Amino acid sequence: MKNYPINEVKNMRLLGRNVAGGICKDGAVRLFWAGAALEVAVKAREVWAEISCNYDFQEIWLAVEVNGAQISRFLAPKRPAWVCLARNLNPEKENLISLIKDTQPMPGDNLHELKITGLRLDDAGEFITPKPRSCKIEFIGDSLTSGEGLAGGPDEMDWISQWMCASKTYAVQLAKKMNADWSTISQCGWGLCWGWDGDVTASIPMYYQQVCGVLSGEQQQAMGSCDVVPYNNGADYVILNLGTNDNSGFKSQDDGKGVAGVAGKAIVAEVKRFLGEIRRYNPDAKIIWTWGMLSLDIVPSLIQTGIKEYIKETSDMNVYPLELEGMDKLEKNEEDKGSRGHPGLITHRKAAERIYDFIKTLKA
Repeated sequence: MKNYPINEVKNMRLLGRNVAGGICKDGAVRLFWAGAALEVAVKAREVWAEISCNYDFQEIWLAVEVNGAQISRFLAPKRPAWVCLARNLNPEKENLISLIKDTQPMPGDNLHELKITGLRLDDAGEFITPKPRSCKIEFIGDSLTSGEGLAGGPDEMDWISQWMCASKTYAVQLAKKMNADWSTISQCGWGLCWGWDGDVTASIPMYYQQVCGVLSGEQQQAMGSCDVVPYNNGADYVILNLGTNDNSGFKSQDDGKGVAGVAGKAIVAEVKRFLGEIRRYNPDAKIIWTWGMLSLDIVPSLIQTGIKEYIKETSDMNVYPLELEGMDKLEKNEEDKGSRGHPGLITHRKAAERIYDFIKTLKA
């Protein structure tokens, strides 16, 4: 077996927000957000990774895929350990190995980190350049994009990272359908203006310009969590699935006037402001704002108002609203349902298909 320090592996591909160049100051690769991934293409019999993590609460789960199909899911070790990602592969065949962070970053946990320091192949194994993908998609969201509920049965209601499975979300499914590189920024319970409980600090746009600013401990910042994201001309598509928690927390912000009051105006204004910020970093992207996987009664009309006003004020015609099918309609059987009252695989699959079909109409 041959060991390769991660900072000497030239042909790896990193998916997700990361520091410039992908290598942190200590020479390691870190995966920050849910759905972030490290990929290598190999002609080898075996592939191993040296992995370690840290956390004060909520452990970190990882998924392994070979050529886009998940073959394992495991708990990241706290101490550095060599973990077998794939074995007994055909060494004459090019295989794409993906290591995906299933767990979102945990705000308030100053220890949270996932670190990859080396890769290992059999003696005759070699890294090759991964085949380039067709486009890049950025996803901005909440628990739906973090994959909450995609592991565990419908009776599981504890808020634990074990039930988060970002590798199976609509986002990753859509990226695969489009042969796209992907990047995500998402937090369970967070929203556009406030979180599910009305907490105005639980706002995704506050951290949009940073690698992973929700991790703000001293050591986390030293490894680049609060660095400015190197956008490099941005994405081809930006998909927002944001607003579900604003809907839940609306009453706590409402002045009694509903959508016409302070809370409604705040959402419309932030839709416009955030679209402008997204456009600055993604000058050529088609921006699609989605909702509907969970039932909402207030926010969708406000999102659509904000989009209409933004288009009118900027003449930016590449911004689109899109309603998705909801879990209440799609999930008829127990095996369809996710844990913690969240959508299961069928709803995520239908969301990916709906967005994919919509994007095809934009290309026409």
